[in-house]
Amino acid sequence: MNDYFREGPLLEQRAALVRSVNELTSLFRTLAHPVIWIRQEFSEDLSDAFPQMRRKGIRVTIAGTAGARLLSDLERAANDYQIIKKRYSAFFKTELDAHVARLQANPLVLAGINSHACIRATAIGPAA
Repeated sequence: MNDYFREGPLLEQRAALVRSVNELTSLFRTLAHPVIWIRQEFSEDLSDAFPQMRRKGIRVTIAGTAGARLLSDLERAANDYQIIKKRYSAFFKTELDAHVARLQANPLVLAGINSHACIRATAIGPAA
């Protein structure tokens, strides 16, 4: 999401990360595998945000803002899926498990920028 690429190391690595993700998703589409984009989004009042975010007033990836959108240079296709998540795991209280089951997506390939938290929690599974 745009908010995470405004400054610091991710901004410096943006071009390389986008290129890698675009190569991966292009390969998946060529092989007729589904692509599911996951993005984080919180309400303006932070009522659905992490407790620490509410306490500290941390405002990132707010619904309806440019900061909550996927990077514009990521190549998306009309038949890609998109899931909005509220916690580290993309399975937590989302429709991802149903999509994976319906698409018979096995194995899953995970990619992202927050490997120690979001990717790890998603890899652990639906209950994470």
